[in-house]
Amino acid sequence: MRCARIAAIVALFFAGCQARAEEAKPEARETLDTAIAEGIRLLEAKSYDAFLKAFVPPDDLKKLADKHPLGEFTEKFGEKKGPHLLLILKSLKDAKPKLEDDGKKATFDVPKDLATTKPAITFVQIGKYWYIQN
Repeated sequence: MRCARIAAIVALFFAGCQARAEEAKPEARETLDTAIAEGIRLLEAKSYDAFLKAFVPPDDLKKLADKHPLGEFTEKFGEKKGPHLLLILKSLKDAKPKLEDDGKKATFDVPKDLATTKPAITFVQIGKYWYIQN
């Protein structure tokens, strides 16, 4: 009985650690550099649901959820777009963005070999958090 209780406690502990690893860290999205790093972390962990909830602007996420079941969209995102976006975010490490709207909009040129659909990626600051606008 005692072993079962210890095993249950250990299982709950690791489940909690896993859940925390998959959640977006809101404070990490307060600066552009840390937002990009957080996006990379979530995509590397294949936490596509957490990534979408953290980086799709709230109004766009609501519209998206109204049109499609979010789980279905997340699955499709994880198959192709997520891994590709990870490469793009990693390419931004030393890049300097073009800033607009008093520094609340940042556009990075995407390297030509990664620019399959768009030549740039844009981040916007809504409130205190950064989101991807593309």
